[in-house]
Amino acid sequence: MKKTLTLFLGIAIAVSSYASHLMGGQISATYLSSDTTGSHYFVELDVYRDTLGVSMTLAQTVEIYELDITTGTYNLVSIDSISLGASGAIATMSAVYGVEIYHFADSITFPANGYYMIKWSNCCRNGAIINMSTPLTEDMEFLTYVNVDSADPNSSPTYLAPPVIYLPTNNVWQYNPLPFDIDGDSLVWNLSVPLSNNSFVAGYQDLSDTVLYSNTTGVFSMNAVTGEITWDPKMVGNFVASFAIEEYRNGVLVGAMSRDMQFVVVPDSTNAVPDVSFMQSLPTNNLGYPYIKIAPGQNYQIHLLASDADINDVVSMDVYGEPFDISNPATFNVATTGNGNEIEGTFAWTPNMSQLRSQPYIVVFRTNDNFFYFDETVQIEVTNNTTAFDEVAEFKVHDIYPNPANTNFTLPLSLTKGKDIEVSIYNVLGVKVSSEKLNLSGGNHMLVKHFDLNNGQYFVNITDGNGLTIITKKLLVVK
Repeated sequence: MKKTLTLFLGIAIAVSSYASHLMGGQISATYLSSDTTGSHYFVELDVYRDTLGVSMTLAQTVEIYELDITTGTYNLVSIDSISLGASGAIATMSAVYGVEIYHFADSITFPANGYYMIKWSNCCRNGAIINMSTPLTEDMEFLTYVNVDSADPNSSPTYLAPPVIYLPTNNVWQYNPLPFDIDGDSLVWNLSVPLSNNSFVAGYQDLSDTVLYSNTTGVFSMNAVTGEITWDPKMVGNFVASFAIEEYRNGVLVGAMSRDMQFVVVPDSTNAVPDVSFMQSLPTNNLGYPYIKIAPGQNYQIHLLASDADINDVVSMDVYGEPFDISNPATFNVATTGNGNEIEGTFAWTPNMSQLRSQPYIVVFRTNDNFFYFDETVQIEVTNNTTAFDEVAEFKVHDIYPNPANTNFTLPLSLTKGKDIEVSIYNVLGVKVSSEKLNLSGGNHMLVKHFDLNNGQYFVNITDGNGLTIITKKLLVVK
């Protein structure tokens, strides 16, 4: 069996005065093919290790168990070993503190259809963990369950966004692991209790405890709709949380997996969290979440500005989500604006008919200053409702001119029939500074917009009478 392994090394500070070792990870299993020998899966094991602690063993094993449906117990059927390769070498850290991320991958064959459990366990957890009683005596254990059926293949759910480790105390913080299923199965995700030695860890305390761990301004929680985690930690220290995903197909549970994550909470007095602007201008659904509806053939763009109060920090932005891993993918570009360390991230996507579905695509925008991270989550529904198609077919918006502008701009519009629209201007903080509702007849229009705005960058947003965003244009004001 050919074995592959890649080792990624990412720098993140994890300060501890205790012996430390394992910090988190997960197992995922992706269906490859089936033949007379069974069903072949690509199994990936990610393990996060604190470089201050006990060295990571350079060979790992995963245990495969099969469910006996008569007794309801899982029985061991095989043990697969994965090593770092012939040299056994790992990269060294250039910083005093850090995190090593080991990514092991191998193909595994399940010989028959059935329910299987993939298990990895190793000793020991980081001794600095506060929200469990005896972390140094606890193994770290990951479980992934897969329903193997060669006639109806199934891959495990997984997470598209990598973990983050470092966050500030007494600040509301957002992180989205981005639960995802490649088969399109329905997912249910929730917070769980970390596992050890075939059971739960001892003395685990949930981070939502407002007496010990959470400020009431941001109680530790996982959004059941988007998967986004919010937390305003009230104390400094090392903490662990576990997340579980269950996948359902036609109402039947067909798989599950867990992920452990360690959060290192530090004082925030020396470093600001990068700030994301313009989120307020995005359309929202009835629950108040950023929610965009677009039609096949419609090009839609999201513009987000990010900056950091620490003027010497370099700000960057990444994006994760299913629209980047499918045919006809979305694009994302980041550019500096020339305003201090501010950057602008531009997401653009023109979905096609094959990407129609009622379940929204979830996209996570992650801003960081190489120290702190902050996630924003947007849902995008590709819909064939009449309104969305009408806007693509009946409405054409040309470029703003002049741009830069001083006190007014002109926006050429073309409509095939009369329509109600709203033209709004937002500043870089996402605050609406101007809005005008218009009833336009069919034909060509030259919309002249007068304004009294300060120098800077703005966004002109056009929506229809139902609140559907048609297009967003950038506007630069120079006086």
